[in-house]
Amino acid sequence: MLVDKRKAVANISTMQATAAAAQVALRPHFKTHQSVPIGEWFGPAPSTAIAVSSVAMATRFATAGWRDILLAIPLNPGALSHYQQLAQQLRLGLTIEHEDALDTVAAVQAPVDIYVELDAGYGRTGLAITQVARIDALLHRAQALSNVRQLGLLLHAGNSYSSRGDDAIAAVHQHSLSALAQLLDQLSFPRQQLRISVGDTPTCSRMREFPGADEIRPGNYVFYDLMQQQIGACNWSQVALALACPVIARYPERGEVVVHGGAVHFSKDFVLINGQPVYGQVMQTSPDGWGEPLPQAQLIGLSQEHGKIRMPAEQIAQLRLGEVLVIVPAHSCLVMDASQGQCQIIN
Repeated sequence: MLVDKRKAVANISTMQATAAAAQVALRPHFKTHQSVPIGEWFGPAPSTAIAVSSVAMATRFATAGWRDILLAIPLNPGALSHYQQLAQQLRLGLTIEHEDALDTVAAVQAPVDIYVELDAGYGRTGLAITQVARIDALLHRAQALSNVRQLGLLLHAGNSYSSRGDDAIAAVHQHSLSALAQLLDQLSFPRQQLRISVGDTPTCSRMREFPGADEIRPGNYVFYDLMQQQIGACNWSQVALALACPVIARYPERGEVVVHGGAVHFSKDFVLINGQPVYGQVMQTSPDGWGEPLPQAQLIGLSQEHGKIRMPAEQIAQLRLGEVLVIVPAHSCLVMDASQGQCQIIN
């Protein structure tokens, strides 16, 4: 796995500028890179608020010096001892989406921040944003717990990942934040006592205002990937992660080559291009990494260790066994997770 530091640092700076211009805080989601050295590109650890998606990630970054960590995934009562340990070390935020989670919150013997997750159309986790009375009651019940330091609402418009182009991204953005505004207008719980955390890479990359939010929480923007390029969240020059895979077989008669790079490296995430699943885009190699996409050369099939690439016969004829192809994956977060943070930094 290759990470282009120059591109990644530029992506980080661009998002910091977006947040500053919109007058919202930036809490980058570190689930994308999961790397302490890369995390340091975002700024000094003690003063950088972050989000993560597992106790293991939270522990890793806490050990390395981060002191404001939001677990942006519904809490698991089985992890209570880990929450207890983390809350004693740093400012810990926990996410809940049901009343029964308060039993676990109450058992943490240290101050914690609590975020109630909302669902404005994504359909993964969170209370439906139209359940005003239930959300209001949950906030009041959480406020009554002696160890709750800060209350907030958390919203992830993950349905933006189905968008294509700025108009579609803007439609998701406007829908979710309009629904949030309606909720806030109807709550009896005071708005000034809530911290509102929103964000996903497509909307945070392309939109410039985040009305109603106190902070934005994108993660994938540090690297971007084929999926984000297809959505329109980035261009090819911003993609900062790729896999270098050796050619292990060539089949010009069927217009395919096979690389050693399979589902254990790329994951099974894909984008649909012309109705066909594509797991990665082959790029033109350059002395400092990679450049533009190689026309009509795409990763179209995966087994555990094998990757099957569709490629024109004239391109295949120029390849030699063992030659390395640089491939931008469909989804950089899962690729980084599969590598457990092990990568070669270039530039």
